[in-house]
Amino acid sequence: MRAAELIAAGGVLLRPRCGSFEDAVAGLVDTLVANTRLAADVRDRAVRAVVGREALASTAIVEIGVAVPHARVEGVDGVIAALAASPAGLYYATATVPISVMVIVLSAPELIGEHLNTLAGVSLLLQSANVRRGLENAADQDAALKLLRGGNGRA
Repeated sequence: MRAAELIAAGGVLLRPRCGSFEDAVAGLVDTLVANTRLAADVRDRAVRAVVGREALASTAIVEIGVAVPHARVEGVDGVIAALAASPAGLYYATATVPISVMVIVLSAPELIGEHLNTLAGVSLLLQSANVRRGLENAADQDAALKLLRGGNGRA
């Protein structure tokens, strides 16, 4: 499944009040649970896995204000993803660098190739400054998804 469709299934969270990386991760994991992409009993394990993985090496691309935190987690079915965006920033990667677009990617532990392919697909989606600014200012989830799909449903 393409990255835009994984995000569409997992959900889009616009202008959430996060404050910290952990808050942003928890919000996206809760979005996956709310959209029935992740079982509620896997929620805490998923948050811990992503936060732990981020402690090893940051996924923030500070030059463009994007992060793609990810983890392979027991109890995840396939590969799932969700997106959060805010023009005010979701959290600060450093004291002066806000992260304004974040996509979380979770997958079953055995899906190494699919996990890496999804990360590459998400990275491609977020390369464009116009896409990133559009996501930050999207009116609603439908507008954000249309932007991710390139306006034609094929991205």
